[in-house]
This record gives sequence, C-alpha cells and structure tokens, in this order.
Amino acid sequence: MSERINLIWLEGQDCAGCTISVKQASNPTLIDVLAGALPPLRGLYLVYHPTLMFEWGDDAARVIVDAIDGRYDPFVMILEGAIPDERRAGDGVFCVIGEYEGNVLKLDEIVERLAKRCAAAVAVGTCASYGGVPHGNPNPTGARGLLDFLGKGWKGALGLPVICVPGCPPRADNIIQTLGHAVLAARGVSPPPELDEMHRPRSLYGATAHELCSICGFYSGGTDAHAFGERGCLGALGCKGIITNCNASSSWMDGYGGCTETGVPCFGCAHPDFPDPPTSPFFAKAPASAFVKETFAGTVGHIKMGLARLRRRKI
Repeated sequence: MSERINLIWLEGQDCAGCTISVKQASNPTLIDVLAGALPPLRGLYLVYHPTLMFEWGDDAARVIVDAIDGRYDPFVMILEGAIPDERRAGDGVFCVIGEYEGNVLKLDEIVERLAKRCAAAVAVGTCASYGGVPHGNPNPTGARGLLDFLGKGWKGALGLPVICVPGCPPRADNIIQTLGHAVLAARGVSPPPELDEMHRPRSLYGATAHELCSICGFYSGGTDAHAFGERGCLGALGCKGIITNCNASSSWMDGYGGCTETGVPCFGCAHPDFPDPPTSPFFAKAPASAFVKETFAGTVGHIKMGLARLRRRKI
C-alpha cells in the first residue's frame, strides 16, 4: 500500500453541515490529521473538497476527472449529502457538482465512476448514508444514500464495504475517527472497523442515545419532564434516543455538549429512517413498543440484580 492516501470529499444534496462539524473535531483535530501530527495517519492529502480546497472552476473539476482516470490512486471517496435519481429530472438536472471543459459533472455519474477505483467509500452524515432529509417523504428527486446507491454487497479496492457515519450532522469525532480507522486498516495497522447491519462502526454506534444519555437515570427512576426546563427524562417530550443508535447524547465536542445534556430531545437524526416516522413528528413520542421493551427488560434486570445482592460476597 502506498504511503500517500488521497481523500476525495464530494458534496451532493446537503447543507454542508457535516463539513462544519468535521472542522470541530477535537480527538484528533482535522488539522492534526492533515498536518501529519499523528504518525500512523501521516500521508493523507485532502485533494478535493468543494468548500475547503483552494482550486475552483475547471482546476477543481480536473481533480475529479483525473481521479476517474487513476491519477490519484489510492484514494478514499467520502460523500456528504444524498444522491438524486437523475432519471426523474427529465430535461433538467438535480445535482451538478461542477463543470469541466463545458460538460456538467452529475453527482450520480461521478460517484458511480469513482466507486470503480476508490480504495474505500465513507458516507458522512445521514443524507449520504441513507438519504436523510432529501430522501424524506415525498422524495421528489428520488434521493438515496450511498449504501443504497452502491448496494450492501459493494466493496472497494481494500475489500471494505460502504462505511456509514450517520447524524445530521454526525458528532465531529465520529467522522475523523472513522476515517482514521479506515486508513489504519488500509495500512495494515489495525483490523477493519466492525460494522453493524446498517454499516455503522459498532465502536461508535453500538449503543443507543438513550443508553449513553447522562440523564437516563431519570427514566430508571420514573421521572418524566413534561415541559422544557423541567428535570426528568425527555421521552415524554418526544426524545427518540431510545430507538436511535448514536453516541452524541453523551458529549458533542471535547467532552462537552450533547443533545439531551442541553435539555433538547433526541430527534433521531442518526436513525436510518430520519426524517420520516418513527423519528417524526419531532416532538411526538417514540413508539410505545420501545418503552414497553425497555421497561420489561429493566424490571427483569433489576430483579436479578436485587437477588444477586442478597447473596453474601466472598472476598
């Protein structure tokens, strides 16, 4: 594997919120990674990013064309934003990411061609992962995420499937750490990231926001908040943390913040179905089945714990 690994970051149907988020990363920072401050991650070059790169116009688009022709191998393709179905556009175009020598570069065509050469593909944000907001009902552009676009069976040159980092936007460190893990796997320094059925890294998305929530003790104690500002679990105010695998409730950046820590219910933005049900309406309660299952499991668990505490402990 070459020491140099190029990063090509595309933006599709998005709001650039994931780009704003990644610049807030603290463990490590984006500057640490790109400046080579971390020895295992040295040699990473962000050769294309429509917001952060110096080049513009044909000079910027030429990077994409050259990557398709193999001049930037090996590279990791990073997608931010959903991919529309251009067949629905008729005589128009839904998503153009640039022009080169008078020809428009449609997102779907570019992703399809880069996917044939890239070492790995990472979908950053719920829009890129599963379609997100552009995919929401009625989805007029036929938007979908990279996982659906390439398919769950797709694998890059390194043998890795699509890696999804959902969230709207994702927690900044989730983005950097996932990219770093993919690069370390490419260099044989670490095993590939373990992914769940929705291609999320288990190390980051293995627990629900509810399980990691700093105020979930209120739920265990049966205390609900029924108005903003009240102390208690936010489930009655529409928190979707109980059905959403995400670690943003524990902290957002550098150990601070987090949705529920600031008194805001989780809207389920990292859920594959966001923003459609069961994550919407935002302030509607999560499905009752999730609370019933949680209550039953908690009751059984507390009984077992209580019985275990009756047994004398040998030291």
